[in-house]
Amino acid sequence: MSRRFARCSGAFLSSGALGVALAIVFFVPTLVAAQSAGPAVKADTKAPKRGTERAAPSAKAWTTPRTLDGKPDLHGYWISTSFTPLERPAKYNGREFLTAQEAEEVRKAGLQRRTQADPAAAAEPHYDSTAFGLTPFQQGFVPNNRTSLVVDPPDGRIPPLTAKAKAREKTRGANDDSEAGGEGAVHADTARDLGVLTNCLSMSGGPPIVPGGYNNGVYILQNPETVVLQAEYGTELRIIPLDARPHAGADIRQWHGDGRGHWEGETLVVETTNFRPEAAFRHADPKTLKITERFTRVAADRIEYSFTIDDPSTWTKPWTAIVPLQATQGPFFEYACSESNMDVVNIMVGARAAERAAEEKAKGASGIPISQH
Repeated sequence: MSRRFARCSGAFLSSGALGVALAIVFFVPTLVAAQSAGPAVKADTKAPKRGTERAAPSAKAWTTPRTLDGKPDLHGYWISTSFTPLERPAKYNGREFLTAQEAEEVRKAGLQRRTQADPAAAAEPHYDSTAFGLTPFQQGFVPNNRTSLVVDPPDGRIPPLTAKAKAREKTRGANDDSEAGGEGAVHADTARDLGVLTNCLSMSGGPPIVPGGYNNGVYILQNPETVVLQAEYGTELRIIPLDARPHAGADIRQWHGDGRGHWEGETLVVETTNFRPEAAFRHADPKTLKITERFTRVAADRIEYSFTIDDPSTWTKPWTAIVPLQATQGPFFEYACSESNMDVVNIMVGARAAERAAEEKAKGASGIPISQH
């Protein structure tokens, strides 16, 4: 069993398709399981040095495993945990790769940073990641000597936003609970105001696959007609047909978009459109966003995963990142999210309290209740 443990438990979305996919995931034939990736690589003191790229096994030592239909076998449990930032830090300007010494320093600093208990843990011990085995030292992580996950543009930086996207950014408020959240006072009249993450409707099932603080696993299941990607964080599923069917109509929008896959030689290519506005990656335009992912098995314990973001309404040009996936030991525990559902109540109670405080302050200044102004 995996030593990972989800910090939340409770609500979980379901549908007919989801139920079928879960049945596939948990009752996969032993023949397929036998073809899965090797054991997890943990960041323990006895393991080889981390933070540097490991050379792929030679062709004599390793050959690409195949499914019964002859395609590269991607089945198994994988993690994307990394100390490599999405964008290149200024101190590495003009450099795509770290030296071996720099990579080792990044590894040590990353492990030290992520294994130290949060100062807030004294008051909120539930958020001490070390207690639940959620640090990279406990989970393992992917060695990477790149200075950034972004590889195109060559400067390792996400291209500038378009004028249209900048205008959209100004309309967003503090309710936005994504990585690029807005600013300002929280508006919390109804649960819908709080966004899909706080409401546990959509976590980080992708696309794309981008490493976060913990629970960075993905389970891959494939057959000749379909590939299923199950994210550990949020236990969310993407069911991707490989039968060349067209995308859904433009008016059909899904939490993880509408993905369609095909093989280009040894690489599985997944093209996804039709995103919901609430779940579009980094606040892209759901009407114009297209994400293209590529999965290539490059070693017994490694998949080279890359994604290209193409949205002319949001960025001045497309951009691409490479996120190595490392084999790990499964299965993953269910990550269900009742704790954030508790947050919904608390945030709304807090918003009402803030409104009462503002009204009392205004009343004290003028002697007239704010509602009568």
